[in-house]
Amino acid sequence: QEETSSLKRYANGNKLELMKSMCRIKEDERILEIGCGDGEFTKRLINSKAKIVATDVTNKLLIRGKKNIGAGNIKFLKEDAENLNFKSNSFDIVCGVSILHHVDTKKALEEAYRVLKPGGQIFFTEPNLLNPNIFLGLHIPGLRERMEFSDDETALIRWQVEGMLKSSGFKKIAVRNYDFLHPLTPKVLIKTIEVFGRILEKTPLVKEISGSLLIWARK
Repeated sequence: QEETSSLKRYANGNKLELMKSMCRIKEDERILEIGCGDGEFTKRLINSKAKIVATDVTNKLLIRGKKNIGAGNIKFLKEDAENLNFKSNSFDIVCGVSILHHVDTKKALEEAYRVLKPGGQIFFTEPNLLNPNIFLGLHIPGLRERMEFSDDETALIRWQVEGMLKSSGFKKIAVRNYDFLHPLTPKVLIKTIEVFGRILEKTPLVKEISGSLLIWARK
């Protein structure tokens, strides 16, 4: 459990660095996070100095997030990613960590596009269906239960996401394979395996079985 928590903290910190490098967050921007849960990734956005609206459909998680974070530049709201109660063209960035595979991905991306300002960006990380561990876990009943996948949970495929982004209206699109860290990676091996993983992320064919997909697009 301790190793899993260490990996989760490390992964979330790494995702923030990726988001910063790809989106180049500015202090005066408005960021919408969908599927924030109890704020595990949200709290890492605090130092960006942007105005953050963190949303989820579960009240209990939102209450926990408010209690754990309580920062002045973060507002927690109950929202459905497929039907957001925000005006069109109102956010600079829409982001989320492992949320699109829990909802109707196409509808969520269309809503993200709608609420983005012209030139606005999205940033998501999602599980890759072509990863053997994820594929087997989702399709073998006993293993699915053991790996604690929820009933609505699935995973995404790179080229399918690219197609959904194009049909939703996004102009500039980048969906790439990312992350070869197994969930049970010992803490002492995390950085070493990540270095090796960066090589695999660029290796033709092999990269397609990465653990995650990194999703970025501009309106």
